[in-house]
Amino acid sequence: MFFISLITYFIAIYLIYFKNIVWKPILTAIATIILISSAIFSIEIAKQYAIFLIIIYLTSIFIKLTARFIWQIVKSIDHRRKFITCFLYLLLYCLALFLIINTTKQEWLNWFYFLIYFPLDYYYFQFIPWPDQKEKQEKISKQDEWEEGITFAIIAATLIHVFFLQPFTIPTSSMEKSMLVGDFLIVSKVNYGANIPNTPLFLPFMHQKIPGTKNTPSYSKLIQLGYNRLPGFQSVQNNDIVVFNFPVDTLRESIPFDKKMNYVKRCVGVAGDSLMIIEKDIYINGEKLINTENIITQFQYIIQPKDSVYVGSNVMSSLEQLLIENDIETYAQYSSQQGYSKLMKLNEKRKNERKYGPLKNTGFFIVFLTDDEKRIIEKTVSKWFVFSEQEFDKNLFPKTLIKDWTANNYGPIYIPKKGDILALNKENIHFYKKIIEDYENNKLEISHNDVITINEQTTTSYEVKMNYYWMMGDNRHNSEDSRVWGFVPENHIVGKPIFTWLSINFNAINKKSFIDKMGFIRWERSPIIWILFTIFIINRGKRFLKSKQAASK
Repeated sequence: MFFISLITYFIAIYLIYFKNIVWKPILTAIATIILISSAIFSIEIAKQYAIFLIIIYLTSIFIKLTARFIWQIVKSIDHRRKFITCFLYLLLYCLALFLIINTTKQEWLNWFYFLIYFPLDYYYFQFIPWPDQKEKQEKISKQDEWEEGITFAIIAATLIHVFFLQPFTIPTSSMEKSMLVGDFLIVSKVNYGANIPNTPLFLPFMHQKIPGTKNTPSYSKLIQLGYNRLPGFQSVQNNDIVVFNFPVDTLRESIPFDKKMNYVKRCVGVAGDSLMIIEKDIYINGEKLINTENIITQFQYIIQPKDSVYVGSNVMSSLEQLLIENDIETYAQYSSQQGYSKLMKLNEKRKNERKYGPLKNTGFFIVFLTDDEKRIIEKTVSKWFVFSEQEFDKNLFPKTLIKDWTANNYGPIYIPKKGDILALNKENIHFYKKIIEDYENNKLEISHNDVITINEQTTTSYEVKMNYYWMMGDNRHNSEDSRVWGFVPENHIVGKPIFTWLSINFNAINKKSFIDKMGFIRWERSPIIWILFTIFIINRGKRFLKSKQAASK
């Protein structure tokens, strides 16, 4: 598909520059090709074609502007002087800042490296209206002006995305009710300090793969800079909600740590803590971790008919609707006349009926409830149904040890911190094997007589190079977290969610009343809607006042 998009681009360039055809009919033709390919082949094929075409176009703009910049330097002595002056200033500034940081050990001064963009703007880009800067003498075409504007916007947005703020969507219910499926967040990277990209060769705004493709990476591993973090305003604390790179991402082999999937969980244990879970309660260093009013935990329960009670279809439908109306995550078991039986979400019933025919609820439900929801639902349906709690059945960390640990009763386990000297033996090596091998890049071998070798040297200890954290979801029985895959390294920490700007409730369309369906947008969690509405009212008010003033004249 890439080559088809490339051919389309070259044809468009030929028609524009050699046949003097304007861009509007060409754009219309490309849009028509996209629509036809989506109808004949698939939407995914059309999406790939469009995305590759955009990438090729933007790449050509960068190549064109870079070539123009180099040519100006080569052909003009004034541009050569400007280039030498600018980059000499930048070199001296960076050298001075480097010496100051290494002398004073004040890592927060690293943020001053961003000031180099101001002299670059002063000498070249000139998007800031500098007081003593003369206007450009040469006139540029509208196309060149448009291309420069696109380039600046992409560079500025990429810098903000990488070093300051990043949008993030909640895709799963592991943090329900603290964070809801359909929440659109802004994640701050300055709170904990931004990670300087380990993989600097990447396409902007694309994390792992090019959208519309199966596994085409959006980055190159040609350059790997390692772990470098700018100083932050705070460290990760117990009970912080944290966005991080999934430490055991297995979508691709040897994927760089900064390109692993983004996850969001609550950090219940920080570096240096000892953690235990006793009857669902978390204990840190022997003290019970107290949930604040903002931490609402959920657990998994089974609802099924009582043995001696007949449950009619009307009761079954009433329970389904009760769970839907209260936005309770539910899986129900359905069977068809052909013998098909499956657990599915309530909102997937209609889709599966189109595939398998009429489905009948067997009366078996898996629900995820807070304590308050459990009391209300259990009381409402206790005449027909029985409640029972059920832990999720997962292969818990560390998987190489056979223990009687469960999701509700887990540990004790120590969370390593930077500088720790871990005493290694056959009993605990399985807890720290992944840290030594994968996260800190050592060669670890364990012989048949339990002799431990690190980097071909026999040892009984190891010094930890990074801090580690223990992440868990608030939806405790519906969350794959550190209980399953272990520690989260410091270099995987991405940032801290600071606010929700939009929240969409996909379940609202299944509700009965029109008012409830209007809850498709969670208005109380969507300030962007109110901001846009306010701007609209202000603009309409200004237009109304102007029209009144014009009429009075």
